[in-house]
Amino acid sequence: MLEKIYKEKTYTLEILYHVGTYENSIHFIFDHASKTCAIIDPAWEADLFIKRVKDKGYTLTDIWVTHWHGDHMNAVDEVANKTNAKITAGVNEIPYLQIDHPITTINDNEILTLGDTQATVINTPGHTAGGICFLLDGHLIAGDSLFVYGAGHCVMPGSNANKFFHSLQKLKKVPDDVLLHCGHDYGSKITTTMAEQKSGNPFLLIDNEDDFVRYRNHIHDGSRTYPMQAMTREEVNNLL
Repeated sequence: MLEKIYKEKTYTLEILYHVGTYENSIHFIFDHASKTCAIIDPAWEADLFIKRVKDKGYTLTDIWVTHWHGDHMNAVDEVANKTNAKITAGVNEIPYLQIDHPITTINDNEILTLGDTQATVINTPGHTAGGICFLLDGHLIAGDSLFVYGAGHCVMPGSNANKFFHSLQKLKKVPDDVLLHCGHDYGSKITTTMAEQKSGNPFLLIDNEDDFVRYRNHIHDGSRTYPMQAMTREEVNNLL
């Protein structure tokens, strides 16, 4: 299990990599002023996460969910049971979430507040019907909407490659210096800047919706190997 820590002005972002059966990345946001913590997509290791937050002298008050897939939320109810943490998810994901606890919904461009720390919600449907990303000061936590030099599949209930195209067009507007953090470590680096992704991620290099859908649904999986490397626009065009 790998770990990375980013200390910012109002918060510290800590990431645990390669957690559980599908090697998820688990993100913790520790707000300095309030000594509260939000965990994003808790799965597989509820007690480990709770202990980690407690040992740092923080209180786990919030659970933020990027999307409904089980490998990203199979510990949500257990964490909520043991901490009374508030669960927040995208409004369009509610029909798919199998969570026993109450869920607070949030929509595009709304702000989540954790003490002095704020995160802007970006709706990114496509991988799922109501997937969301969290944009903090200097960091984008993208779940499975965007990987380092890749992006999520569109094969499970609620997915839609056409909507996914428009979601990733929105992510192109995220500032270049923002660091990308993903739900899985599938790329040649653990994280990169958005500038690197805009210049080397095939899903961000395709500007035509029909080409994007064809690439996502019929070309990508048979043409890429893991860990995924940067591609040029010419390389992508040659596949289309």
